[in-house]
Amino acid sequence: MKKLITCLILILMVSAIFAEVIPDFKLPDAAGKNVALQELLGKGPVIIDFWADYCQPCKDAMPQLNNLAEKYDSLTVVMISIDAPKNLPKAKNYLKSKNYKFITLFDSEKTLAKKIGATNPPHTFILNKQGEIVYSHIGYEPGVENEYEMHIRNLLGHKTDAE
Repeated sequence: MKKLITCLILILMVSAIFAEVIPDFKLPDAAGKNVALQELLGKGPVIIDFWADYCQPCKDAMPQLNNLAEKYDSLTVVMISIDAPKNLPKAKNYLKSKNYKFITLFDSEKTLAKKIGATNPPHTFILNKQGEIVYSHIGYEPGVENEYEMHIRNLLGHKTDAE
């Protein structure tokens, strides 16, 4: 187990050297107010998840992402809908009915999604406080939230259970 942790730390260190920074953006929230990337950074790690209303795995991931948002106060979880403009009301109503804690933004023209290759939802990114992508995952399968949490705990400086 210690070898696995050592390998993971080494991978994280190497990836930090070649870190990709998420492109700056401003996207509207449900109320139509533009939210900039800089408003989301600085407090702690950020999870950005691209989703669509037609995507059942996206909806399956949401409760798990919400649990992480509730568990870690310094974590910001942002769900970015890539639904077409005609489908935005349906996506907004779905989220409204769930009362999730995360921030919801809308990229209906897929401008940001195309820039970072996130046009096939769900696509989840974990960013550090500087906006560098430290982890990327396409799809959702039960249990992947444990991997997300490992990265979050690492960014927050928490020890893992194996330490």
